Amino acid sequence: MKQASEKLLIAQTAMNSYSKKQVSGFDHSKLPIRSGLNLKGSIPGSTIKMERFLLLFLAFMSISLKSTAQDAEFKASAPNAVVQGQKFQLVYSVNKEGQDLRVPDMSPFNILMGPTMSQRSSVQIINGKVSREQEYSYTYILKSEQTGTFTIPSATIEIEGKQYKSNSVTIKVVEAEDETTRSQQETTNDATSGAISDSDLYITMQANRTNVYQSQPVLITTKIYTRVNLEGISDIQHPSFRSFIAEDLSQDERIEWTLENINGRTYRVGTYNRKIVYPQRSGSLKIEPISIEFLVRIRQSRQSTNIFDNFFDTHRTIKKTVTSDGLTINVKPLPTPEPDNFSGFVGNLDMSVSASEKTVNVNDGVTIKTVLSGTGNLKTAGDPEISLPPDFDVFDPEITSNYSATSSGHKGTKTYEQLIIPRHSGTFEIPPVEYVYFDPAIGQYRTLRSRPIVIQVEGEGQEQTESTTSVSRPGASNRESVQFLGQDIRYIKTKTEKLKPANTFFFGSWKFYLGYIIPFALFVVISILYRQKIKENANLQLKKTKRANKMARKRLKKAARNLKSGYNEAFYEELSKGLWGYLSDKLVIPIADLSRDNIRLELDKHGANQDNIDKLLDILDACEYARYSPAGADSQRENLYKEAINVISRLERSIKKKVV
Repeated sequence: MKQASEKLLIAQTAMNSYSKKQVSGFDHSKLPIRSGLNLKGSIPGSTIKMERFLLLFLAFMSISLKSTAQDAEFKASAPNAVVQGQKFQLVYSVNKEGQDLRVPDMSPFNILMGPTMSQRSSVQIINGKVSREQEYSYTYILKSEQTGTFTIPSATIEIEGKQYKSNSVTIKVVEAEDETTRSQQETTNDATSGAISDSDLYITMQANRTNVYQSQPVLITTKIYTRVNLEGISDIQHPSFRSFIAEDLSQDERIEWTLENINGRTYRVGTYNRKIVYPQRSGSLKIEPISIEFLVRIRQSRQSTNIFDNFFDTHRTIKKTVTSDGLTINVKPLPTPEPDNFSGFVGNLDMSVSASEKTVNVNDGVTIKTVLSGTGNLKTAGDPEISLPPDFDVFDPEITSNYSATSSGHKGTKTYEQLIIPRHSGTFEIPPVEYVYFDPAIGQYRTLRSRPIVIQVEGEGQEQTESTTSVSRPGASNRESVQFLGQDIRYIKTKTEKLKPANTFFFGSWKFYLGYIIPFALFVVISILYRQKIKENANLQLKKTKRANKMARKRLKKAARNLKSGYNEAFYEELSKGLWGYLSDKLVIPIADLSRDNIRLELDKHGANQDNIDKLLDILDACEYARYSPAGADSQRENLYKEAINVISRLERSIKKKVV
């Protein structure tokens, strides 16, 4: 297969290159001369056909090898339910050609015809990968005159010298309608012109038990019974399930249909919904009916005198609303008195308690694992309580649930893993864990009790000596939260304490009056500062002048980022904007009105040093020149950035504040 795949790859590559050369106008006269090519570089038609035939042959070989490499699969299929005396097909299918098909005894089914062999093959090309599927079918036509559920055993077939066995098939044969019922139904349909009676389409809602204890699961099954063609469902009114906790068991939205004979009539029956409900109180609880609006396709016969019109019927879709009967569940209360440590679980349960380690050192962790396994209301059951010695640090348990909803309730396990850390050495015993639940099978409370767990803690010198404060659940630990270093007794104080005379009060003391004076003084100072701040903020020009240095440094930071990123033109642009913006804010002159002359004049008026003015103007000239003819090394740009910061700092120290 590997060699065939390599040949196919080479052939595909050759064909692709040849087609590309033809499309692109490749000059074939430049090809080397070999057999099959004439001197002018043209390719004879017979040679092209031969190459294409070879390519197709190699592709077919690769596909055949690939299909042969698949695993053989032999299976049987038939309808799950048929009517008594009705013909149906039993099909054995295999994805490889086989021989010596041996079928079992099919009684009580009668073989009317077969086996009829057919073959189907398909080729798929996905992302350049070619795959081929083959299927060989052996079909039998059967029927049965007996009613009941029958199983056809496995058949065998030989493929490439190896024998394969199919699956068995179970078929339910329902009783056929009698002729009187069928004729009455046809007469009724003709008389009503397509009307659907309640006996043709109805739904039921059934409970697997109607007398239960509180919190005991009940399975509610909704089924559809029909003798008409259903196209779909347009509306559903579900019951509210008051006083119940309900959970849906239907995983697939598709309905699997079967056949049933009810009162001499054959119905297609499908399970629409299955719910598990848990009653939350005792008494006679009502479950409301379910209402479904179906879309039904019915036939309309033409009323015409023309005999040819009787061969042609029309169909239309109508809506039919069907409502089931309600249910009444009699819920018995749990026996009284309830045990004090009742967990609330109702069902069948087992429990196991274990420790990860039974010999540890001080400060080593130990995990107490409690596993509840059974069937019932595991989801709402209470947690087990473990009494632990006060010499352990106790952490909240980690709960893991692994259960599934079944017709008997939640079935599976619920695991509690609790970490405890011993802080002292010694031998400690964890008392037996008790878990009380109610068993509805016997109508009594049952108590699960584990064995005590003994933990040996070693390592006297490793005990915790630092002061610790730990928080755990109430009742889990009564250990000391504070430990003293180097002493275990708090001695009586021997130092003289400052005593206060009796009948002394805080009211009227100097501290009392000071408590009024200090807040009043702070209020006055804050008011003065606040009014001064408001006055300064009202003077926009003064405010703009004061924040000129701050705004300039913010603009220059952006220039520094461009410098590090290597964006030279952006660096000069941001540096120039930063300097022009600083001068506009400091001199209270719009940027549009700034020029070299008025900058020098205004800075001179504010007492700026002449060297700083010249340096600033030189930096502005360098930025403008570099923006249109960027050049220079990185060190020059970095020096220019530092000089700009230094010039702004010197101007801040030398410029006099402008009085507005």
